[in-house]
Amino acid sequence: MAKPGTPSEILDMALRKEQSAYRFYDRMARSAAGTIMLDLLEKLREEEGRHVQLIERKLAALRLGRSVS
Repeated sequence: MAKPGTPSEILDMALRKEQSAYRFYDRMARSAAGTIMLDLLEKLREEEGRHVQLIERKLAALRLGRSVS
């Protein structure tokens, strides 16, 4: 696969990575044994969810012709 070059391609790739990380932590949290591990996995999942939202907002702004800074 070619390297992404445009801002949109980079953000699309980043979004897929963050969504994948979110799903990973979600699966791990569902099978976590113990409160400490569950708490950690839930926090990591929430952080990835925030990343997904941020990238989605950046992509929407880019598609509307706005700055993504």
